[in-house]
Parts: sequence; structure tokens; C-alpha cells
Amino acid sequence: MRKVKLYIASSLDGFIARKDGSLDWLTELPGTDATDHGYKEFYETIDTVIMGRKTYDAIVGFNVEWPYANCHTFVVSRSDHHKIKTDDTILLTENIVETIQAMKRSTGKDIWLVGGGEVVSLCLENQLIDEIIQSIAPVILGEGIQLFPGIKREVPLTFEEVTSYSTGIVTMKYQIK
Repeated sequence: MRKVKLYIASSLDGFIARKDGSLDWLTELPGTDATDHGYKEFYETIDTVIMGRKTYDAIVGFNVEWPYANCHTFVVSRSDHHKIKTDDTILLTENIVETIQAMKRSTGKDIWLVGGGEVVSLCLENQLIDEIIQSIAPVILGEGIQLFPGIKREVPLTFEEVTSYSTGIVTMKYQIK
């Protein structure tokens, strides 16, 4: 069975973006352009990407080549009127939990849950996430978009490993029990 892996970065105080969705606090950390923080190794384990509509819009808005060209991408949205601008990308507006459950039962590599917070919480609440790989950046934002907004249940984790980088980023890996 395929695993859904949340691979994400946050500030020390648990925010994945500023209120306006900006990631400048992450991309402007000294040395982050020269260190991949385990990204390449992780990316080789997946062939499917799930993300929220706001995350999709933010990535498309970077005006760079689509970084998930080698993956099937699913964009979770409340509206079926959103325009998809990338190849091999499907807008997912209905039966989200059931669709992800079916993805997990299908053949292929693992599934990357990119973000954002609302989709992460939906997947966590419905016990769809198998593994969390969270990178903590050496910054406190004070406010922004929470990593786990509105979680209403305790989620026990099993610690797997921790890796620290010269950039000050610390990456922790957990299995969900």
C-alpha cells in the first residue's frame, strides 16, 4: 500500500506561510539555495502530489517551471470553477477522502501531501497521513498560516529520525501510529 507523506517546512512557531501566503522567510534563509535539505532523496520516493488550491496558486505564481512535472498532481478545492494551468493536474472537489484512500490502495510510489494547512488538517482528521517529515526553519513568525489548523484530536506519533543542517533547519521524521 502506498503511503501519504506530509513533507513540509514550518517556522519554529508552527506556521507554513505568512498570512498573505508568502514564503520569503524560508527562501531567504542564508545557505538554503545551496542545500536541498533531503528534498532530492524524498522526491525520488513519490509519483503523486496532493495540494490545496491556495498552495497550487502560490506555486504557479512563482513563475517558474512546474516543479512536479514528473508527478500526477491533485489540487483540492471547494470550487470546481478553478482553472488548472499545469499538465497532468486534476482538480479534486468531491469525494476527497475516498479519492485519497483509493490512491493509497493503487500501485505506484508514495504520495506527497504538499500543503496547505486546511488540506493537511483534512487528511490528518481522516487518518490519511502515514508519515510526517517536517522541517523547522530557524525563525519565529508570530502569525501566519498554521500547519495544523483546527485539529480536534490527538495524533500519536512514532519518532523515526532527525537531521540538522548548517542552514539551521532541522528535519524530523515521524510515523503516525
